[in-house]
Amino acid sequence: MSGVGDSMISEFVDSLINDGVLSRVGGESYRSNMPPHRLIRYFVGRGIYVDLESISGYLPWDEFEALIRLVFEEWGGFNVVSRLRVPVVGTRVEFDVIAYRRPRVFLIEAKRWKRASSSIRRIVGRHLEKVGGFVAREPEVLMSRVGIGWGGEALLIPVVITWHRALMELIDGVPVVSIYQVNSFINELDGIIDSIRLFRVSWRHV
Repeated sequence: MSGVGDSMISEFVDSLINDGVLSRVGGESYRSNMPPHRLIRYFVGRGIYVDLESISGYLPWDEFEALIRLVFEEWGGFNVVSRLRVPVVGTRVEFDVIAYRRPRVFLIEAKRWKRASSSIRRIVGRHLEKVGGFVAREPEVLMSRVGIGWGGEALLIPVVITWHRALMELIDGVPVVSIYQVNSFINELDGIIDSIRLFRVSWRHV
């Protein structure tokens, strides 16, 4: 199907087996030894193009979050935590992924939509309330839970990331970003930062 010769395919498969990526099962069957996000990191590290759209249907929910972590951590240089619950202002709020690099802290809502959803504004509104209505009022709780080692000031930036392939848009100032464009969003953030809804907070580091 690929049009590549059998010998090249055999060499490639053998290299994957030697690297511990695949294990042979029976005569012509193979089993992956890595979860999908680690496979993506492996192939990208070898300079091999990975089409996220083609593989998106095969990824479970937790792998979608893992892929977000991969983009921010491996390709963006951020520290990343996920599935964090923060007790603030008499309640608990949860964030799918938190990526931080001084002074920016991205608070990320992950939505695995593959097409536009009519509920996006409601999602954005709830996410804004979590960030601005709760966490920004007691930022020291978040910083302590995440393990952020700097004191003083930070920029809390709410972001919604989805599978939906579309150009980034701002809804009530919140970036709604396709997983395919997260890397571009990170690289181009300085140019749009003045248009983004963010919360500037300060606290004492203890």
